[in-house]
Amino acid sequence: MSLLSVHEKYPSVSYYLYDETVWLVFNQYAGIIDKIQNAICREVSYMINRYCRIRTILFHMHVNCYSDDNKIISRFMRSYINRLERKYKTHIGYIWVREQAKSDKQHYHIALFISARMCLNSWYAINLAIDLCQNIQKIGTIHYVKNGLYSMYRKDHVSIQTVILRLSYYAKRYSKTLREPKTKRFHTRHHK
Repeated sequence: MSLLSVHEKYPSVSYYLYDETVWLVFNQYAGIIDKIQNAICREVSYMINRYCRIRTILFHMHVNCYSDDNKIISRFMRSYINRLERKYKTHIGYIWVREQAKSDKQHYHIALFISARMCLNSWYAINLAIDLCQNIQKIGTIHYVKNGLYSMYRKDHVSIQTVILRLSYYAKRYSKTLREPKTKRFHTRHHK
C-alpha cells in the first residue's frame, strides 16, 4: 500500500503495491496521495471481483459556485447512481475526487464502474449526468473526458492495469489542498 520505486524508463511512473499486487501509477504533480490510490485500487478490486467485465466511464463536473463542503457532489451522486441502477438493473461503483488549483471553484473528477454485460457504451450514463447536473439540479456542467471509456476483464491484468494507471491521476497531490480541513478530498462507493 505504498509507492515502491520509480520506473526505470519513465520517471513520471512508479510501482505501487496494493494487496500483494504491484501496479504502475502516475507519480508526477508533487506525488500521489496513498489514501486516494488505495481507494482507487479497492474500488476496482471490489467491482472486478463482483463482475467479470466492467465498463469504466470517466467525466468531470465543474460546479457553478464554490462550496466549503461536498454536499453538491453527494446529492448529485446519490440521485445519479439511483437513476443509473434503475436503468441498468445492476450495482454500480464509483469514485470521485475534489480538486481546486487556480480556479475560485472546485471541480470533481468522477469514474463509474458498471457491469459491461448491462452497459455497452457511455452514451446513456454521460447524457444522464449532463441532464441531471445542468438541467435538473442546475449545479454546473459535465465534461466528457477524451478517451474516457475503458473495459476491464477479471482475468486480464493489462486491462485492469490500464484503468488503475489512468485513475492514478485522480490521486495526484497537486490541486487537493484548497479546501476546508474537514472536507473530504474523495469518496468511493465501497469505502472502509
